[in-house]
Amino acid sequence: MSLGAEPDARGAARPGTLLAGSSLVAVGLAVGQLLGYLLNVLGARILGPGGYGELGALLGLVLIGNVVALAVQTVSSRRTSVGEDEPSRLAPLGVRFGVGEAAAFLVLVPVLAVTLRLDVVALAAVSLGFLPLTAVGVALGVTQGASRFPRLSLQYAVLAGARTGLALAALMVWHDVRAVTIALLVGGVSAWLLVARLAGVPGWTWAALPRGVATETLHVSHALVAMFTFTSVDVLLARSFLEADSAGQYAAGGILIKIAFWLPQAVVVAAFPRMSVRERGALRRSALLVGALGAALVALAALLGPAVLPWVLGAGYPAAAQHAWVFVLVGVLESLAYLVVFDRLAGRDRNAVWVVWAAVALLVVLVRVVGTAPLPLAWAVAASATLLCGAGVLVPRRSEGRGDIA
Repeated sequence: MSLGAEPDARGAARPGTLLAGSSLVAVGLAVGQLLGYLLNVLGARILGPGGYGELGALLGLVLIGNVVALAVQTVSSRRTSVGEDEPSRLAPLGVRFGVGEAAAFLVLVPVLAVTLRLDVVALAAVSLGFLPLTAVGVALGVTQGASRFPRLSLQYAVLAGARTGLALAALMVWHDVRAVTIALLVGGVSAWLLVARLAGVPGWTWAALPRGVATETLHVSHALVAMFTFTSVDVLLARSFLEADSAGQYAAGGILIKIAFWLPQAVVVAAFPRMSVRERGALRRSALLVGALGAALVALAALLGPAVLPWVLGAGYPAAAQHAWVFVLVGVLESLAYLVVFDRLAGRDRNAVWVVWAAVALLVVLVRVVGTAPLPLAWAVAASATLLCGAGVLVPRRSEGRGDIA
């Protein structure tokens, strides 16, 4: 079947093709991935184990807080796609949630400083950074919802360049964790203002929110927390149920899982506006595209993994090297599950979050039963992701009308 545009549920056609949109988005996302990789690699080299451990913990907090930003982007994209709200009316959503998130983390600074042994100033900078990080989600969502993918790709690149690029510069000049976090904050504010201008939405505004948008954002945030729990809990389970060496073997394979999970995310971004307007065949075509990319990754891992991974990771991880294709397959299945969950969020399905939490519970049970070694644990995750995909398609949906999702 052609990947070209088809009429959606309202009779309008989404511009361009899914493949073209995905390719454009992938370019912008790749800038962020590359700069993030450089920040971690250079951070490890420049700061040493002690300093990099602190930086890694702070960046981990940023990833946790980014869930709310992604929820804001998702809601803004859906509402823009269906013409439910004007972009200017959505702008306060990011500001209000960003202020709330920043305030919540600032309250936790003393606790986090003691429990994680982190610098108070660095924690405060990270906490304040959640305001621009979340607020910019509206601008990204509005552009995504309008299917303006060349502009969205540029926005992703600007966001990464301003935030992570400035953090890299601070790292190389000052060799200091505190300087990196302050640079992330300054770069985040700059990126917020630039990306909002590119999207044509206000930056700072505290106007009233459209009816139901806050509760919809909370629902999407809950679903994304559940999904990221599903894709992250396997390493913790390996640490709990496997011997230390086996857990390390699985963690090395987990790197491949994460790579295979994130590589097709441009397809999810490009497909979401089509799924929001319930375009016929949008989920099927998106799944085929993710599956085709995944099949290529699995084949590449089977062919090159045993030879390349020992050179990359070292000779101490034979399980990841010999069974690289299995770990890549797990990541591809998780990416398909992620796509299915977003299809349900596009339809404002209130059952979506419970489907994902059920998959998390199933994964824990399966790992407890068969997770005696890295490979069986990987197959348990693959089985859980496959069942999540099936449940995401087959479990009845409970969608709400406009403005009143809870």
